[in-house]
Amino acid sequence: MHTRGCTEIYEAFELLAAKDIDLQQETYRRFFHLCPEAQGLMGHSDEPMRGRMLEQTYELLMDAELQGPGNYFRWEIRNHVSAYGVTEPMYLLFFQALEQAIAQALGQAWTRRMATAWQQRVEDLMQEVVGA
Repeated sequence: MHTRGCTEIYEAFELLAAKDIDLQQETYRRFFHLCPEAQGLMGHSDEPMRGRMLEQTYELLMDAELQGPGNYFRWEIRNHVSAYGVTEPMYLLFFQALEQAIAQALGQAWTRRMATAWQQRVEDLMQEVVGA
C-alpha cells in the first residue's frame, strides 16, 4: 500500500478548506479542456454527482487505505472502464486538472513540496489504474 505524498496533499486540502474554496467548476472546466471526450462520457452527470466524484477523489488522494488488493478504487476503475468507457489517460488528466486548479487557488501557498508529493501520489494511483 502506498502512502507517498498523503501528508502534503492533506495539508493542501486543509489550506483550501480554510479559504473556503470550491474547486468543482474549475476542476471540471480544466478536465474537459484537457480531455474533451470525457465531457461526452459525463453528459449524464449533474453538479451533485460531479461534486461526489470530486469528493471521492479528495479522499483517495489523502487516504492510502483506499488502495490495495480488492479495494474500492480498483472496483471503481473496472466499473468506469466497463460501464462508461473511461480510459487510463482520463484518470491522469483528471488528476492533472485537479492539481492545476489547486495550485491556482492556493497561489504561493502551493509549495514545491506539495507539487512533488502530488506527483508521487498520482504515480502510485496510476499504477493502481494500470493494474486494474
